[in-house]
Amino acid sequence: MEPHHFFTAQRVLIVAGKGGVGKSAVAGSLALLAAQSGLRALLVSFDAETIEVPAHERLERVTVTPGNALTDYLASKGMGLISRQLAKSGIVELVATTAPGLDDLLVLGRIKAFEKELRADIIIVDGPAAGHAIDLVRAPLQLKRALASGPIAQQADEVLAMLADGTRCKILMVTTPAMTPVQETVEAATELRDDVHIVLAPVVINKKEPDVPSLSTTDMSQELVDAYTYASQRSQAQQEAIAVLSSTLDLPQMTITRRRLDGGELVTAMVEDLALAIDALP
Repeated sequence: MEPHHFFTAQRVLIVAGKGGVGKSAVAGSLALLAAQSGLRALLVSFDAETIEVPAHERLERVTVTPGNALTDYLASKGMGLISRQLAKSGIVELVATTAPGLDDLLVLGRIKAFEKELRADIIIVDGPAAGHAIDLVRAPLQLKRALASGPIAQQADEVLAMLADGTRCKILMVTTPAMTPVQETVEAATELRDDVHIVLAPVVINKKEPDVPSLSTTDMSQELVDAYTYASQRSQAQQEAIAVLSSTLDLPQMTITRRRLDGGELVTAMVEDLALAIDALP
């Protein structure tokens, strides 16, 4: 599969994963790869303190918080004066998080607005941790049940329509090849797909160590034997975790090799692996 086809299979790709799996780095790498493929890419973050992503003329970055999402929403409804007064008072974030789930609906509503405005060819969302991803996409439905009519209900309806349409939005789960994150990924992905009815993109396996070949240790020093044994056991554990993922979650997989890099260098290196993994997809 070509990167262009991978990205244009939907207009919004929400990247989610357990803390520590490299979710933000994967999101940044996907956005950069999309831009390098000739698409207009928008990288949306919920937190300004995310990983460094090399600049590209086709890549735009924005941070969406409940407060600025509320401000933009009010302005779009002709209530700019109210939004400016809330911002001036310094309580806009407080107002945006008053009702349970309202903060999630607001940020999803802003992403939906980007999608409807055709702000970019592909919107990559550096989303929440795997567990909170379920709360994020459940929020519109919960608010819709609580408020059957009015502007919040209308916003919830529009967000739910986006989430239910796989040509508009998918969730991409990120894990590492270890049992605990794999099990959490499987649980979250199963609930998102079967209970919340969200379409899932291929799962990304990040930070995979290179496979260790089978070698004879007869002529090795004890130090080398110990190092080889440790590396072999770690490789075996990774293979077992990937086997569990493959047997319990029927999704294509994309693998990224672990690299001892940081920031923009890490993102650039991960782009190469993602390009190869996308090329290998059916």
